[in-house]
Amino acid sequence: MSHSNNTDVEYLTILAATSAEAMEQFSKRGLAAEGYSIAGRVGRHRVAVVTDGRSTEMLGDAMVAATFRRATRT
Repeated sequence: MSHSNNTDVEYLTILAATSAEAMEQFSKRGLAAEGYSIAGRVGRHRVAVVTDGRSTEMLGDAMVAATFRRATRT
């Protein structure tokens, strides 16, 4: 996603069994120091990948997804 001021937005999603584990990874990876912040609600997700019109469920049980975003200058 590009903006007229040459800023792009980058997203990173962490999947974990619990929201506490996802947020612990955020801290352990030092993502705040890299400019990331939470992009929305943390919650249970099912993940499907679509290739050539076919959908495949990637995880057996729903996992918690925490998505983070940061703005980068280009």
